[in-house]
Amino acid sequence: MPPVRTAPAARVLAAAAEVDARLGHENLGPLSAARGFLPTRPPAARLPGTHAAWDRAAAELPALLRDVSVREAVERLPVLPADPGALADTALQRAATVLGLLAHAHVHGRAPRPAGLPPALAVPWAQVLRRLGRSPDPVLGYPDLIVHNWRSAAGRDGLPLVSDDLRLLVPAAGNEEERVFYLTQVEVLAQCAPVVPAAADAQQAVLDDDAEALGAALDAVTAALRAATRSLRLIDPRPGGRTRVDPVVWAKTVAPLAVPLRAGDLGPSGTASPVFGLLDALLGRRDHSSQLGQEILRHRRSAPPRWRRFADAVEEVPVAAYVDARRRPQLVASFEAAREAHAGADGFLGRHRRLVSGYLAVAFMVGRGVTIGGFAGSPRELTWHTVDAALTASRAERDPAPAALRPAPAAVPGRPVRRGPGLADLAEHNDDEHGWWLAVGGRVHDVTAFLQRHPGGAAVLRAHAGLDATTAFGRVHGGRPGPGHVLAGTDVGPLLRPRLTLARPLHDAWADALTGLVHLQNAFGLDRSFGRDTDLCRPGGARPSALQADRAADTAARFGDEYLPRFAAEALAPLAARVLREQGAAPRGIRTVPGPPPAGTLRHRLDLVERRLATTKALLVAGARAFDAWGDTVLARGDLWCLAARAVPVCAGAATVAVHRVRPAR
Repeated sequence: MPPVRTAPAARVLAAAAEVDARLGHENLGPLSAARGFLPTRPPAARLPGTHAAWDRAAAELPALLRDVSVREAVERLPVLPADPGALADTALQRAATVLGLLAHAHVHGRAPRPAGLPPALAVPWAQVLRRLGRSPDPVLGYPDLIVHNWRSAAGRDGLPLVSDDLRLLVPAAGNEEERVFYLTQVEVLAQCAPVVPAAADAQQAVLDDDAEALGAALDAVTAALRAATRSLRLIDPRPGGRTRVDPVVWAKTVAPLAVPLRAGDLGPSGTASPVFGLLDALLGRRDHSSQLGQEILRHRRSAPPRWRRFADAVEEVPVAAYVDARRRPQLVASFEAAREAHAGADGFLGRHRRLVSGYLAVAFMVGRGVTIGGFAGSPRELTWHTVDAALTASRAERDPAPAALRPAPAAVPGRPVRRGPGLADLAEHNDDEHGWWLAVGGRVHDVTAFLQRHPGGAAVLRAHAGLDATTAFGRVHGGRPGPGHVLAGTDVGPLLRPRLTLARPLHDAWADALTGLVHLQNAFGLDRSFGRDTDLCRPGGARPSALQADRAADTAARFGDEYLPRFAAEALAPLAARVLREQGAAPRGIRTVPGPPPAGTLRHRLDLVERRLATTKALLVAGARAFDAWGDTVLARGDLWCLAARAVPVCAGAATVAVHRVRPAR
């Protein structure tokens, strides 16, 4: 009889328990059969008295960020040593969390970015990271932001850890959006704790050729993942939700603080969770060629040493190959259930993708220029579609036989076809005055009454109001019947397009410009809502915090000085020139004179941007109605060019405009 071989993953678990007991800390990476990737003892709540200045600064972070005064406070910190003689090993992880969050708040707390970190942060942070076995580069890791950044409000630290009972040890933004968003990830780690011993049990079952034991281990993985998937619902974008994470507040206060300090560095994104790497190793991910697949490999290489060793050990005994070789129906069913609970459309990654899509759609519209994972772009570039496609590709790499991605539905079942609204009508319905409409699959839907009940939150519907949302709807809901049935009850009618032949190319260019303008208008409305209920948005409102005023000034500058002038130059001026070409008219130029810098209060500056957007849209809507009314004969009308020519300076914020004939070059 051959000697019994112990599973490699079980050996790593046993060694972790022995080494941690001897060292008295878990700096190599928390790992245990009882708590998975969470520490076996509560994270340290304070530093030694010699380093209390760091703790005091961290405790003031929420107030410092609200007052936009982080840099002044950080620059007053003394340069404290973090060598072994000055700071004990047991304090290192707490120091990494505190210094990392202070550094990120220092850089991201306000614009412009500073040239570098002050020595009071840069020197000890590099020492701490080296002693933790990491690169000394200034990187806030997932262990720092999530794994070691919680405490029990009731003093209880036994499993299951649930976010309702938890508080952040080092809050930065200090709001509910931050608490729920980060501590839900702690709850997910707690729900997934059984996956760690199950991985070792699965390996042992393969080595023992015990299909029944392997099925039981896989069933334990499935149960843990289903519980973790339910926990994702705590991140609730709906107004009035018990654990609401307002997408606009999250995008303005929480998300920017976690962005890496340097382009190309890894950040504490969801792909850094050790659970993803473990499940990929256990269930046999077939490919890592996507952008997020490569990112997960980078996170795995930079993870705490023990997490790396455990994932490597799990891969030594390929469970998927054993299941494929044995082909026992019950075993195959257990394996497929685990994989579906992980990467299926309604599994953890499928639910996660739908959640992320809504939040990032809003975040990029309200000024978030880059994600923790490095996806970047402006509102017009629809970067959230790129992120969603990357998440979809990464999920497909985990399926040995991925189903073809379903295209967006051609139409949603609704009322009988009748005369319906046109593009101009749709574009006008993106505010409280007109209501909130969007188009899906060629039909227009009035979602005004559904805003507050939408599971994805009201903000994501407002982000797509006045627009054709077929692509977004298909990405998030494609192939699922429930959302289509909800839409059927909101049907307004088919989205009508004018009957055109000669004027079709010009109409499509005009429609593209109108769509782009509505995107910008939606983005501005969401962006400005960060200051709702303050006098930044309405006379007599509450006084805004310094952070709200800082973000509002950034909004006014980005839209007034960057987005709208660029849209005028890149979209509207070429549109006006195209009108003349299509009409066969002599070329005419548009000479604008820049207006003076906007004066008055910050609210006045924001109101001016809002009026520029509204007036530009009104001009483009009038042009869209001209196509509806005149058909191909619109090419013989001069008022179409006048509308486009007038939109250019209005959008650009010019004081005056002059039209002149362009002389042909000799």
